Amino acid sequence: MKYFCILISLLAVCHSLPADEPVHERIEWIDIWVTDADKDDLPRVLLVGDSIARGYFGAIEKQLAGKAYCARLTTSKCVSDPTFNDDLLLLLKQYKFSVIHFNNGLHGWGYTEDQYREGLSQTVAALKENSGGAQLIWATTTPMREKTDLQSFAEQTERVKERNKLAAEIMKRNGVSTNNLFELVEDHADWQSTDGVHFNKKGNEALAKQVTQSVSQQLRLAE
Repeated sequence: MKYFCILISLLAVCHSLPADEPVHERIEWIDIWVTDADKDDLPRVLLVGDSIARGYFGAIEKQLAGKAYCARLTTSKCVSDPTFNDDLLLLLKQYKFSVIHFNNGLHGWGYTEDQYREGLSQTVAALKENSGGAQLIWATTTPMREKTDLQSFAEQTERVKERNKLAAEIMKRNGVSTNNLFELVEDHADWQSTDGVHFNKKGNEALAKQVTQSVSQQLRLAE
Protein backbone atom coordinates (compact mmCIF):
# COMPACT_ATOMS: atom_id res chain seq x y z
CA MET A 1 0.00 0.00 0.00
CA LYS A 2 2.86 2.34 0.87
CA TYR A 3 4.48 1.77 -2.55
CA PHE A 4 1.14 2.35 -4.28
CA CYS A 5 0.79 5.73 -2.56
CA ILE A 6 4.34 6.66 -3.57
CA LEU A 7 3.56 5.73 -7.18
CA ILE A 8 0.43 7.88 -7.21
CA SER A 9 2.42 10.80 -5.78
CA LEU A 10 5.08 10.43 -8.48
CA LEU A 11 2.46 10.31 -11.20
CA ALA A 12 0.88 13.49 -9.85
CA VAL A 13 4.24 15.26 -9.94
CA CYS A 14 4.94 14.09 -13.49
CA HIS A 15 1.49 15.25 -14.55
CA SER A 16 2.28 18.79 -13.44
CA LEU A 17 5.75 19.03 -14.94
CA PRO A 18 6.32 21.45 -17.85
CA ALA A 19 6.47 19.87 -21.30
CA ASP A 20 9.98 18.84 -22.33
CA GLU A 21 8.85 17.76 -25.79
CA PRO A 22 6.21 19.44 -27.97
CA VAL A 23 2.81 17.81 -28.42
CA HIS A 24 2.33 18.28 -32.15
CA GLU A 25 -0.95 18.88 -33.93
CA ARG A 26 -1.59 17.36 -37.36
CA ILE A 27 -0.98 20.71 -39.05
CA GLU A 28 1.20 23.36 -37.48
CA TRP A 29 1.86 26.85 -38.77
CA ILE A 30 3.38 30.20 -37.90
CA ASP A 31 2.74 33.54 -39.58
CA ILE A 32 4.97 36.56 -38.91
CA TRP A 33 3.97 39.81 -40.58
CA VAL A 34 5.61 43.21 -40.06
CA THR A 35 4.11 46.19 -41.87
CA ASP A 36 6.29 49.25 -42.59
CA ALA A 37 9.34 47.42 -41.27
CA ASP A 38 11.56 50.08 -42.87
CA LYS A 39 10.06 52.94 -40.84
CA ASP A 40 10.53 54.01 -37.23
CA ASP A 41 8.76 57.38 -36.98
CA LEU A 42 5.75 55.84 -35.20
CA PRO A 43 5.48 53.39 -32.32
CA ARG A 44 5.14 49.73 -33.28
CA VAL A 45 2.49 47.34 -31.97
CA LEU A 46 2.77 43.54 -31.91
CA LEU A 47 -0.24 41.24 -31.85
CA VAL A 48 0.53 37.70 -30.68
CA GLY A 49 -2.16 35.08 -31.12
CA ASP A 50 -3.60 32.49 -33.46
CA SER A 51 -6.01 32.60 -36.41
CA ILE A 52 -8.47 34.67 -34.35
CA ALA A 53 -5.90 37.47 -34.08
CA ARG A 54 -5.05 37.07 -37.76
CA GLY A 55 -8.74 37.55 -38.54
CA TYR A 56 -8.98 41.00 -36.94
CA PHE A 57 -5.42 42.17 -37.64
CA GLY A 58 -6.25 44.00 -40.89
CA ALA A 59 -8.96 46.09 -39.27
CA ILE A 60 -6.64 47.08 -36.44
CA GLU A 61 -4.00 48.22 -38.92
CA LYS A 62 -6.56 50.51 -40.53
CA GLN A 63 -7.77 51.88 -37.20
CA LEU A 64 -4.23 52.59 -35.99
CA ALA A 65 -3.06 54.08 -39.30
CA GLY A 66 -1.06 57.26 -38.64
CA LYS A 67 -0.74 56.35 -34.94
CA ALA A 68 1.30 53.13 -34.96
CA TYR A 69 2.75 50.47 -37.21
CA CYS A 70 1.47 46.96 -36.66
CA ALA A 71 3.02 43.50 -36.69
CA ARG A 72 1.70 40.07 -35.86
CA LEU A 73 2.98 36.71 -34.74
CA THR A 74 0.14 34.24 -35.16
CA THR A 75 0.73 30.54 -34.70
CA SER A 76 -0.83 27.17 -33.93
CA LYS A 77 1.74 26.58 -31.19
CA CYS A 78 0.59 26.56 -27.59
CA VAL A 79 2.60 28.43 -24.96
CA SER A 80 3.18 24.99 -23.43
CA ASP A 81 5.33 24.09 -26.44
CA PRO A 82 8.98 24.38 -25.29
CA THR A 83 9.84 26.18 -28.57
CA PHE A 84 7.07 28.82 -28.41
CA ASN A 85 9.26 31.47 -26.82
CA ASP A 86 12.04 30.84 -29.34
CA ASP A 87 9.73 32.07 -32.11
CA LEU A 88 8.66 35.04 -30.03
CA LEU A 89 12.21 36.05 -29.15
CA LEU A 90 13.22 35.87 -32.81
CA LEU A 91 10.86 38.76 -33.50
CA LEU A 92 11.66 40.70 -30.34
CA LYS A 93 15.35 40.69 -31.24
CA GLN A 94 14.64 42.40 -34.56
CA TYR A 95 12.06 45.05 -33.70
CA LYS A 96 11.23 47.45 -30.89
CA PHE A 97 7.59 47.35 -29.83
CA SER A 98 5.80 49.91 -27.70
CA VAL A 99 2.78 47.68 -27.03
CA ILE A 100 2.40 43.90 -27.19
CA HIS A 101 -1.15 42.50 -27.17
CA PHE A 102 -1.00 38.74 -26.72
CA ASN A 103 -3.25 35.70 -26.43
CA ASN A 104 -2.86 31.93 -26.49
CA GLY A 105 -5.40 29.27 -25.57
CA LEU A 106 -7.22 27.65 -28.50
CA HIS A 107 -4.46 25.19 -29.41
CA GLY A 108 -2.46 22.62 -27.52
CA TRP A 109 -5.30 20.50 -26.16
CA GLY A 110 -2.78 17.70 -25.64
CA TYR A 111 -1.14 19.65 -22.82
CA THR A 112 -2.42 19.66 -19.26
CA GLU A 113 -3.67 22.84 -17.61
CA ASP A 114 -0.64 22.69 -15.31
CA GLN A 115 1.58 22.71 -18.39
CA TYR A 116 -0.45 25.58 -19.83
CA ARG A 117 0.03 27.58 -16.61
CA GLU A 118 3.77 26.93 -16.63
CA GLY A 119 4.11 27.77 -20.32
CA LEU A 120 2.17 31.01 -20.04
CA SER A 121 4.15 32.03 -16.96
CA GLN A 122 7.37 31.51 -18.91
CA THR A 123 6.05 33.53 -21.86
CA VAL A 124 5.12 36.46 -19.63
CA ALA A 125 8.58 36.32 -18.08
CA ALA A 126 10.19 36.26 -21.55
CA LEU A 127 8.13 39.26 -22.66
CA LYS A 128 8.99 41.28 -19.57
CA GLU A 129 12.68 40.47 -19.94
CA ASN A 130 13.09 40.88 -23.69
CA SER A 131 10.49 43.41 -24.91
CA GLY A 132 12.47 46.50 -23.97
CA GLY A 133 9.79 47.82 -21.63
CA ALA A 134 6.81 47.36 -23.96
CA GLN A 135 3.35 47.82 -22.46
CA LEU A 136 1.79 44.34 -22.22
CA ILE A 137 -1.87 43.44 -22.72
CA TRP A 138 -3.24 39.94 -22.23
CA ALA A 139 -6.37 39.05 -24.24
CA THR A 140 -8.66 36.38 -22.88
CA THR A 141 -9.29 33.40 -25.14
CA THR A 142 -12.62 33.40 -26.99
CA PRO A 143 -15.19 30.58 -26.62
CA MET A 144 -15.88 27.77 -29.05
CA ARG A 145 -19.41 26.93 -30.23
CA GLU A 146 -21.10 23.85 -31.68
CA LYS A 147 -20.99 23.90 -35.48
CA THR A 148 -24.53 22.55 -35.69
CA ASP A 149 -25.91 24.97 -33.09
CA LEU A 150 -24.00 28.20 -32.64
CA GLN A 151 -26.19 29.11 -29.67
CA SER A 152 -24.52 26.27 -27.73
CA PHE A 153 -20.94 26.33 -26.52
CA ALA A 154 -18.69 23.42 -27.49
CA GLU A 155 -17.25 21.19 -24.80
CA GLN A 156 -13.79 22.76 -25.22
CA THR A 157 -15.16 26.07 -23.92
CA GLU A 158 -14.96 24.68 -20.39
CA ARG A 159 -11.21 24.28 -20.88
CA VAL A 160 -11.05 27.78 -22.36
CA LYS A 161 -12.68 29.11 -19.19
CA GLU A 162 -10.19 27.23 -17.03
CA ARG A 163 -7.26 28.55 -19.07
CA ASN A 164 -8.64 32.09 -18.81
CA LYS A 165 -8.89 31.64 -15.05
CA LEU A 166 -5.28 30.44 -14.83
CA ALA A 167 -4.17 33.32 -17.06
CA ALA A 168 -5.98 35.86 -14.87
CA GLU A 169 -3.93 34.74 -11.87
CA ILE A 170 -0.69 35.01 -13.82
CA MET A 171 -1.50 38.48 -15.20
CA LYS A 172 -2.54 39.79 -11.79
CA ARG A 173 0.69 38.52 -10.28
CA ASN A 174 2.74 40.20 -13.03
CA GLY A 175 0.80 43.46 -13.25
CA VAL A 176 -0.33 42.85 -16.85
CA SER A 177 -3.57 44.47 -18.00
CA THR A 178 -6.31 42.30 -19.53
CA ASN A 179 -8.54 42.80 -22.56
CA ASN A 180 -11.59 40.58 -22.00
CA LEU A 181 -12.44 39.31 -25.48
CA PHE A 182 -14.29 36.27 -24.08
CA GLU A 183 -16.79 38.56 -22.37
CA LEU A 184 -17.12 40.70 -25.51
CA VAL A 185 -18.26 37.83 -27.74
CA GLU A 186 -19.87 35.52 -25.16
CA ASP A 187 -23.45 36.60 -25.90
CA HIS A 188 -23.02 37.10 -29.64
CA ALA A 189 -23.49 33.81 -31.45
CA ASP A 190 -24.38 35.95 -34.48
CA TRP A 191 -20.75 37.08 -34.64
CA GLN A 192 -19.43 33.54 -34.95
CA SER A 193 -18.54 31.87 -38.24
CA THR A 194 -20.09 28.54 -39.17
CA ASP A 195 -17.07 26.56 -37.89
CA GLY A 196 -17.86 27.61 -34.32
CA VAL A 197 -14.33 28.90 -33.71
CA HIS A 198 -13.62 31.88 -35.93
CA PHE A 199 -15.65 35.05 -36.45
CA ASN A 200 -17.56 36.59 -39.32
CA LYS A 201 -17.06 40.16 -40.54
CA LYS A 202 -19.22 41.67 -37.82
CA GLY A 203 -17.42 39.69 -35.14
CA ASN A 204 -13.96 40.61 -36.39
CA GLU A 205 -14.96 44.27 -36.53
CA ALA A 206 -16.13 44.15 -32.91
CA LEU A 207 -12.96 42.39 -31.79
CA ALA A 208 -10.77 44.84 -33.71
CA LYS A 209 -12.56 47.82 -32.18
CA GLN A 210 -12.00 46.61 -28.62
CA VAL A 211 -8.38 45.58 -29.29
CA THR A 212 -7.68 48.97 -30.86
CA GLN A 213 -9.14 50.76 -27.85
CA SER A 214 -7.03 48.67 -25.48
CA VAL A 215 -3.86 49.19 -27.52
CA SER A 216 -4.48 52.93 -27.93
CA GLN A 217 -4.80 53.32 -24.18
CA GLN A 218 -1.45 51.61 -23.64
CA LEU A 219 0.17 53.63 -26.44
CA ARG A 220 -0.70 56.79 -24.51
CA LEU A 221 0.98 55.30 -21.44
CA ALA A 222 4.06 54.45 -23.51
CA GLU A 223 4.53 58.02 -24.74
